[in-house]
Amino acid sequence: MLDERQIGDLMLTEIESAERPSAVLDVERAMSTARRQRRLAQGAGAALLAVALTVGGLTVPDLLTPDRPPAPTPLGAAPVDGQTGLPVALTTVDPQRVYVRFGWLPDGMRDLQYQAGLLLSGQGVHLGASNGRTDDQRQFVTVSLLPKGVEPSAPQRNSGEPAVAGDSERGPRLNGGDSVFASYSGAEKPEAILCWQYAPDGWAQVRVFGTGSDVRKTATQVARSLRFGTDTIPMPATVAGVPAGLRLITVNVHESLDEPNYWDAGWTWTQEPATADPGRQRARTLAVVVARYRNVTDPTDRAFVDPNTTLDGHPARFTEGDGNESLTVYDVNGANVSIDDSALLPTGGTRALFPMVTLVAEPAAWHTHLHR
Repeated sequence: MLDERQIGDLMLTEIESAERPSAVLDVERAMSTARRQRRLAQGAGAALLAVALTVGGLTVPDLLTPDRPPAPTPLGAAPVDGQTGLPVALTTVDPQRVYVRFGWLPDGMRDLQYQAGLLLSGQGVHLGASNGRTDDQRQFVTVSLLPKGVEPSAPQRNSGEPAVAGDSERGPRLNGGDSVFASYSGAEKPEAILCWQYAPDGWAQVRVFGTGSDVRKTATQVARSLRFGTDTIPMPATVAGVPAGLRLITVNVHESLDEPNYWDAGWTWTQEPATADPGRQRARTLAVVVARYRNVTDPTDRAFVDPNTTLDGHPARFTEGDGNESLTVYDVNGANVSIDDSALLPTGGTRALFPMVTLVAEPAAWHTHLHR
């Protein structure tokens, strides 16, 4: 199980990654302004370059059409500077795919997270890194990929006050096109929010918070080093026996690089149709989480092993009420297996599902795809 600090971090990063589309920042207008500013600034130079190439008996049309989408870079390969996107915008998000990975991060980023599928506001992809602090020393970097036609959203502030959009400025060339630095009121620390199209009509956003004085430089370096693709997410187990009427909506993976290394990875299913409101889809779910076992002896720690039964010879904790069940089986070859059911399984369904969770050969030595 996660301790309270880790749970707080995960909840906060999900909230930060899943706000509703902003009505106060017109991204298209900002990008259009950025392109116009760039054309005005580069017009004379481009004209001279064209003349020089023509006089020399050579024309290179692609050099004078920088808006041409670049070829996608294979996942895991170092991307060419500026090629930061996918071939097409996501219309739906497959929770079992890795769409984006970090290539470079500023020093001190120790907690890493990836989510794909149904977030708080709808379909999306979230990639995050933080220094693991929840106090005024907190620093983080987040990446959001939005489905086709959905614009980036305003950040949420700890104060609860709405973030009001300020002036936007032209950013670097990304994925063969212009980007924009958006600004919002209420930032408690230096913040940079960089938006661009990872594919036509598909928006990406990098948010950098508290990582030093030159946050825009950091955001640019993070964005340019991102690696895009559609690989299957490596998971520490397979889960069989989930009722056919349930639909996988979210996969969440988290790893802490601090010693002792800790990770958790989980699946969430619902019986609600994909057309239902996101809140309704998330209201009643079946969740399975596999986490690296830690022998916590502090009773005040949420990860404290507190069994009240056994299952297949392992200490376990089982609770139930109003048709809901929660089961955690401790230290199964170095991993904990947790199953939480909101009355979607028959009575005793969590116990019946546990044998259907097949762990990798050595779960204690397993790492997430986020491991760097």
